[in-house]
Amino acid sequence: MAEIRFDGQAVLVTGAGRGLGREHALALAARGAQVVVNDVADATGASPADDVVAEITAAGGTAVADTHSVVDEADALVGTALDAFGRLDALVNNAGISHGGMFDQIPAEMFDKMLAIHLAGTVHVTRAAWPHLKTTRGRIVNTSSNSLFGILGTSHYITAKGGVLGLTKSLAMDGRADGIRVNAIMPVAFTRMTAAIPDPVFRGFLEKHFTADKVAPFVVWLAGADVPVSGEVFSVGGGRAARVVLGVAGDAVADTPEAYGEQVERLMDLSDVAFPSDATREVLLAVSGLGLSVDELAGAWKQQ
Repeated sequence: MAEIRFDGQAVLVTGAGRGLGREHALALAARGAQVVVNDVADATGASPADDVVAEITAAGGTAVADTHSVVDEADALVGTALDAFGRLDALVNNAGISHGGMFDQIPAEMFDKMLAIHLAGTVHVTRAAWPHLKTTRGRIVNTSSNSLFGILGTSHYITAKGGVLGLTKSLAMDGRADGIRVNAIMPVAFTRMTAAIPDPVFRGFLEKHFTADKVAPFVVWLAGADVPVSGEVFSVGGGRAARVVLGVAGDAVADTPEAYGEQVERLMDLSDVAFPSDATREVLLAVSGLGLSVDELAGAWKQQ
């Protein structure tokens, strides 16, 4: 296929001072994007975003730094892109924090903070960017996590990332008429977050084979003007990407608790899995499983 370029296009990357976000910003700038590198400042007022901007400009690219919070300064953050470049073509929601702990030991304040940055931050920045992405038929790349498959001691993080997945599905449908494409990645990479993994063997394996720069090419593809997919979620890492889907299997029809209990094997059977593309089609699977006629639903839903 033709080289994916971003000449004349503006891209905003949140949490881009280090790790994955930094690699996303560098890769996008290398392909001609005008990049807003967002990351919060430390207590001294310095931000790692400045260092990334310096890297980009030294390589001949164009970028500006932004230190606004995704939680409560989203309008100003998007305003940086508009002031600097006059447009916004793509948004990469990457900002996040790391914190571990068993559910009953996580302070309520930390649970709220995790939701605020990972989920609400994604919502707020996307809301501020949305009208401008309508104008450019823009693209959004959200960051979910493979922790949704289950991992010990991160209930607050998983909750937030699960919300990002659901948001991605919904935004893709809401943005379809305006040509906005919205997808999400579940990145697997060695970063400051994964550097805290206690197992030294697994940590070393990630550091060797799953460097952060190997996620960026896929993000560049998703952020490109011609990306053909929307509403999708992909596991990405180590130079490999795979589609992640929600499936429905194991129809069990019953009218008592005991009758359901007698069909556990059927409920857990994955030999026949369906992958509905939206909620309406999931309901239609239930209709089929019950042996009902879809004719009763004629005209009930507008085809999505």
